[in-house]
Amino acid sequence: MAKSEWHFPRRAFAEQVYSLLIDSPASALSLFGPRRTGKTEFLREDLAPLAEARKHRVVYVSLWQTVEAPIASLLYAFDAALRGGRLSDRLGTAMRDLSPTLKLSAPGGTEVEVDLGSLRGKPQDDHLLLLDQYCERLADDKHPTLLLFDEFQEVARSPHTAPIVAALRTSLDRRRSGLVSVFTGSSQEGLRKVFNAREAPFYRFATQMTLPVLDDGFVDHQLAVFRAKARRRIERSDALRVFARIEHNPLFFQQWLIALMAHDRLTPDTAMTHVLDELGAQFGFDRLWSGLSPLQRATLRLLAEHIEQPYAESSTARLAALTGGGAPTIDRVQTALRRLSRLGVAEKVERAWRLNDPLLEVWVRSRPETDFRTG
Repeated sequence: MAKSEWHFPRRAFAEQVYSLLIDSPASALSLFGPRRTGKTEFLREDLAPLAEARKHRVVYVSLWQTVEAPIASLLYAFDAALRGGRLSDRLGTAMRDLSPTLKLSAPGGTEVEVDLGSLRGKPQDDHLLLLDQYCERLADDKHPTLLLFDEFQEVARSPHTAPIVAALRTSLDRRRSGLVSVFTGSSQEGLRKVFNAREAPFYRFATQMTLPVLDDGFVDHQLAVFRAKARRRIERSDALRVFARIEHNPLFFQQWLIALMAHDRLTPDTAMTHVLDELGAQFGFDRLWSGLSPLQRATLRLLAEHIEQPYAESSTARLAALTGGGAPTIDRVQTALRRLSRLGVAEKVERAWRLNDPLLEVWVRSRPETDFRTG
């Protein structure tokens, strides 16, 4: 059975997004979803094929992998789209044709080579003009081109990227009928800085949406594929219990199924422990944990339990119970929060603190009580 059969299609949401972009006055939307909840898969496996089937060109740009040189990702993706082919085929070609230079098709049919090293830091004016020219060539008033910008909040992290963001906003503004855009992000605070800050170039540019949480239909779909391949059965009640415990996270659930397929000795509960241990090593959660003080670990636990005000009186009492010491002062809790923020695992959104990775939340909640009393 092909791996694609494990993909759970979000058809209704894809239709909703498509209709908003094509049939309404909106020309852009920002789509928030926590890390590893399926945003990229939705863009590439649901929205892109739907748009391509209706004669729209689709451009996909990941800003996560080229934080220091986002202009490289933009120019490469725009150029590849103009060369033709379906998005899925272009993504495969991109993985095979990695090179220190970009070969771009300039207007007039000539081909230019751009050294990737020259695209780091502050962008050159020529590259910004080339970006605008690509937008002009991609624009199509009859069948608008869909531009999918994945993890767009990464563009705002470097001061060198401000000219790129401003140039892109201008290019898109001038071609609202021929270019429509989706900007995804896994950081609510990061997206806020891009789209809600008054001084930001993209202020109020996009309609805000949230990736819907998967329901029991996802579990039923995964179990059907599992039964077709595995030589064992899983009770639906066990699967739903695990799905609820991991807060409907699709990546964790699929890792859980993989563990049950690979190890006959594992039960639904021991497979959970197995996956938690593997993910802790894979994503560096165990290294993160070892570098935290008891109070920082306890603060992390409160955020994993969705306690948004960890310096409230009831919260400091809980911190004291976890660490086995006295109730910490507000200053000490705030210092712990700032450390977690610097490490990139926690952020403050509209006066409430939260973790930005659902898998980390599940992993932290699984730690034994003794883990919070040792430094």
